[in-house]
Amino acid sequence: MASNYSKLPRWRLRLDIMWTHALIWLADPTRSKQLDSEVHLYLADRYGRLARWYDRAGRKGRAAKYDDLAEYHFRVGGGLEPPPAVAVAMPIPRPALFTRAVAGPSRTPDDAA
Repeated sequence: MASNYSKLPRWRLRLDIMWTHALIWLADPTRSKQLDSEVHLYLADRYGRLARWYDRAGRKGRAAKYDDLAEYHFRVGGGLEPPPAVAVAMPIPRPALFTRAVAGPSRTPDDAA
């Protein structure tokens, strides 16, 4: 699933990471609480994207650093190996059935009285 979202510029990835750490600090300046797994997985995603950016730019040392950070956050966040890809077959849908349901005058006499 290649999208423009997967090719964010470096400054945007670094800004996302910076804001995440700032919000974590604002929420708990003493760092007395554990982070939710979603936060760790978000950071793993951002650090992984940043590592790929540096790898494409030819900066292998920095790419390895951010890849290690991504792996750490992925493990702490409870990330497992991605689920295996499977081919799922769906039945062919039936053709649409259109009904003309319009009220009209009744053909039988009213026997209610």
